[in-house]
Amino acid sequence: MTRFPLLGLCVLFLLTLTVAAQDETQALQSRTRPAPTATLNSGGLVLERYFTTLIQGQVGLLHLTGDNIQAARVLFRGREYPFMALDGDGYYALVVADIDAQVRDYPLSVLAQTDTATLITFEMLVTIETAGFLRLNFDIPPNLAYLIDPQIERNEYARLDAIIQDIVPERFWDESGFTLSIEAPDTSGFGQYRILNQTVLVRHTGWDQSAPSGTSVRAMASGEVAFVGQLDIRGNYIIINHGWGVYTGYAHLSQINVERGQTISAGQIIGGVGNSGRSIGSHLHWEVAVNGEWVDGRLFPDLWLP
Repeated sequence: MTRFPLLGLCVLFLLTLTVAAQDETQALQSRTRPAPTATLNSGGLVLERYFTTLIQGQVGLLHLTGDNIQAARVLFRGREYPFMALDGDGYYALVVADIDAQVRDYPLSVLAQTDTATLITFEMLVTIETAGFLRLNFDIPPNLAYLIDPQIERNEYARLDAIIQDIVPERFWDESGFTLSIEAPDTSGFGQYRILNQTVLVRHTGWDQSAPSGTSVRAMASGEVAFVGQLDIRGNYIIINHGWGVYTGYAHLSQINVERGQTISAGQIIGGVGNSGRSIGSHLHWEVAVNGEWVDGRLFPDLWLP
C-alpha cells in the first residue's frame, strides 16, 4: 500500500535532480566564452567586440590582445574607459550606455600604446537603443515626505558617486560571476521615471524585489565591502566593490552583517531585507554601477565576463 507514495517521492526526487542539472547547465553556458560579434585588426593587435548594439543602461565588453601592449583606453560618448590587464588573456574594457544616453549611433575609439611608443587605434560605431523606461506616480506618506527634497537626493548621489567612481585594476569576482541577491518578485524596474507626490521627478537606478523583512540578502558576487552605513533615501545600505569598476548596492536593509573593508564571497549573507530609508514596504532595492554609471542590474548578470 505504500509503494505508490514511495513511487511519487522517487519521481519528485528525479525531477529535482533534472531541474538542478538544467540550472547547472545554464550556469555553465553563461560562463562559456561566446564568439565575438566583430573582430578588428590593426598594427598587429586584435580587438574583439562582444556586443552589437547597446540598450540604455547596458554594458558592453571589449577584448584587446597582441604583443607589447603597455596601456589601452576607450573613448565613448565623452567618457574614457580603461582596459584592465588579465594575466595570459590580454586586456578587457567595460563600456557603458548610460541611463540618459540619447538613442542614436556614436563613434567609439580604442587607443593602445605599445612599448615602441606606437599609438594604435581602432574606430567603430555603436548604436544605443531605447530601453522604453516607464513613467510612474509614487505616493510618499507624510512621515517620509521630507525625503523627496531634491537636495537630499543630490547629496546622496554625490556621496555614492565618490565611491563608485573609484576604479581598481584588480578583478575580485570569481568564476561563478554574478547572480541575483534574492529570489523574489520584481516590483519596480531600472530606469523608471518616478513622480513623487506629483511634484518631484527622480530616476530609479536599480530594481526592487518584494520580500518579508529579515529575508537573507546575499552578495551578488565576491568582492570587498566599500561602504556600510545609513543613508537618507536608501536607509541601511551596503556597497560591494567587485573590481574593474563594478559595484553592487543593497538598500533598505533591516540588518547589516558585514563591515567596511571586509572580503566577501559570492552568495555570502550580508544583511536582511527591510524597510529603512525612503521605503513604504519591506523590499530589497539593489543596484549595479559600472565605471561610475548606474546600469541595468537585470542585464548585467547575463553579460559574459572573464
